Amino acid sequence: MYEKLGIVTNIWAKRMESGDSFEDLASKFGENGFREMEVRDHNYLRNSKFGDMMREIEAAMDAYTDEGWKAICEALRRGTSWNGLIKAHHKSLFDKASEFVGKMSGLTLSFAASHVWLAEPDDLHADNAKIIRAKKFAYLLCPHAARFRIVDVETDGEIDTGVAIANAKRYKSLLPSYPMVFALEHGRQSATWTLELARHGGCPLIYDQANTFRSDGTASNRPEDFWSTVRNEDLASVHIKQRTADGFSTQIADGFVDFKSISQHLTRLSYKGDLLIENTATDQPLEDALVSREYLLKCEIGA
Repeated sequence: MYEKLGIVTNIWAKRMESGDSFEDLASKFGENGFREMEVRDHNYLRNSKFGDMMREIEAAMDAYTDEGWKAICEALRRGTSWNGLIKAHHKSLFDKASEFVGKMSGLTLSFAASHVWLAEPDDLHADNAKIIRAKKFAYLLCPHAARFRIVDVETDGEIDTGVAIANAKRYKSLLPSYPMVFALEHGRQSATWTLELARHGGCPLIYDQANTFRSDGTASNRPEDFWSTVRNEDLASVHIKQRTADGFSTQIADGFVDFKSISQHLTRLSYKGDLLIENTATDQPLEDALVSREYLLKCEIGA
């Protein structure tokens, strides 16, 4: 089951804030068998050299049609000539992008960001533009297996489910010619409730059982309720982290989340997707990930 065990890049936050490069960290983790990576857009990323490149790429997108950008991404990934596809003044940028894509060969990179999708946007045009930029960046990262997911960590209180479902459908419909998985993750709300919205919106869910637990060990919804209703086709990915009374842990170990039970449920569903470790960031993220992998493999054997 753990053939596609990877990581969410926010576990690198402390290392990147200390000056480690995204490319070096990705290469090191890839060499240690973690080849599935969700690139989590946040301050640690934006404040790095990689973040500088991201902003340059985002600024350049508007100079190209949707199909033109798609062709550039695919040429970069194939390693074929892309010079004839770009504006002359963007050559130095795409030289950097080409070098980055080459270093990421053998890795599957998806993209993720926080986005308010459970409420009506103040500016529909700006809302669409933000999702389109993110989807285009996700496609640049991995044209052959592009995925973009959002999580709403801001909206609280009473939610208009009709608005939320309409938003999900709208986001999914943007850039229809780009082969891509658009997925939702549950944040403040329960996983079972978010799953129903995702189904109505035509989107898969990214599940994180640790997100359902409060500090006292009670859950926003019982994991059994989620597993009794979810189907294999509902899941785009499963996030792996542990929650204890002290918060989210730096390594996968015993806590509120029962990983042996998760292994049993995923085996029952014949799940073949990725599982991404999302430990709390430390100065030793690789060591933490390796310890976590050993724990998870023991849980699989026990299941």
